[in-house]
Amino acid sequence: MVLQERLAEESIHPPVIIITGHGDVPMAVRAVKSGAVDFIEKPFNDQLLLDAVHRAIEQDAEQRGRASRLA
Repeated sequence: MVLQERLAEESIHPPVIIITGHGDVPMAVRAVKSGAVDFIEKPFNDQLLLDAVHRAIEQDAEQRGRASRLA
């Protein structure tokens, strides 16, 4: 999460999915507010991760499209 916050400070916004074995609600809220696509706790099923990756790719494509149009 520190890396995610550092990247945001530098205006670098890659799609981020946080996977943790020791998460809690405040940590999940912080991650999502910092721009994480999803916050997944271990153990998780493969489909949950695949769905999160799919959403991340879609959101990144939309964000890049908006940035391109603005430029």
